[in-house]
Amino acid sequence: MKDICKQDTDKVLLLEGKNDCHVVMALCKAHQVPETFGIYECGADTEVLKRLNALISRPNAPQVIGVMLDADSPSLEGRWASIKGKLNHYSYNLPKIPDQHGTIIKGIEDEPKLGFWLMPNNQDSGKLEDFCAELAEPKSLEFAKECVTKAEINKLTTFQSLHLSKAIIHTYLAWQDEPGYPMGQAITKETLRPHTDIAINFTDWLRCLFN
Repeated sequence: MKDICKQDTDKVLLLEGKNDCHVVMALCKAHQVPETFGIYECGADTEVLKRLNALISRPNAPQVIGVMLDADSPSLEGRWASIKGKLNHYSYNLPKIPDQHGTIIKGIEDEPKLGFWLMPNNQDSGKLEDFCAELAEPKSLEFAKECVTKAEINKLTTFQSLHLSKAIIHTYLAWQDEPGYPMGQAITKETLRPHTDIAINFTDWLRCLFN
């Protein structure tokens, strides 16, 4: 059976992992985004950029390539600099900073059209879990933050500080009607709300890029 997160198509969205893939699919379903593109999970942020370069360079390059990456390594500015560095030998003219609504770059000659979404919102350093936190019910999420902070103070946690947002969102998800749903399923069940502003901005970017 074909892996729905490994689609090598003429219009393709590259992303890091399976969680990213299922979050995107859940949001596309909730917002009725047309199925005009495939999704390809690359396994790691470095592999996303490697595959981006390989796809642009190959003779039968895709028509459109979207890239969705966390912006926590080391920061939004650092991530954008690494993307620009990866593309500096092509003809693309990337802006100094990412577009807050998602960056879209027109293709030149035989080069594909490109799009970039840096998690969570193209403005702040963060990751997929920070994006999904914007879909959570605010009061419940704030209490989850308080609980995780208290657990840290009492030395009851062992997670690294860079995984704080993961700890918070999964604490929030553990309190729901069916505890522990992955983030994509939580969007489908509307435990994470699919129609918040950030979700609308993201799906609008997908439409603009691929349609």
